Amino acid sequence: MNTQFRLLACLAVLSSAATLAHAEEKRNAVSLFGNITSSSDISFIRVNLGYERLVLDKTSILVNYSQFYTDVDGNKFGNSAISLGVTQYLGAPLQGGKLLVYGKGIVSALRTEVPGGGSSSGTGLGLFAGLEQPFSETTSLFEELGYQRDRTEGVSTNSIVFNVGLKLRF
Repeated sequence: MNTQFRLLACLAVLSSAATLAHAEEKRNAVSLFGNITSSSDISFIRVNLGYERLVLDKTSILVNYSQFYTDVDGNKFGNSAISLGVTQYLGAPLQGGKLLVYGKGIVSALRTEVPGGGSSSGTGLGLFAGLEQPFSETTSLFEELGYQRDRTEGVSTNSIVFNVGLKLRF
């Protein structure tokens, strides 16, 4: 009887450990997202690659690398940025199949290639609200709308940004 109890207890512990390990596997995510802006005097393409780690059930930290391609009145140049941020989900991201609503804040370090040679650096701040629709436990599509303020060489730029992307959790 005592041996059976020990075996059942060991099975329960192993089952719990396996469940925790399975949940732990889904606390990381990579994402690919971007946006395109175009008007009569500016064209702007942004591609982002991100990594996110859930640190609490509804809170994650993230790091993104962004590459921008800009054409202003025929002057073409590139920008890059590294961003750090925090995302707060209103639902639990580990519960697959449910539409997630979230808010996100980021700070960025920017580098701009100046037309004609040279470069400059700057900073950025952004606030976003988004929706994430999981297709499975590991794959989801997301959309986010936000406000971003960048400052380079004393010049501030305010932008309304709409991103669309794909997220893979592991």
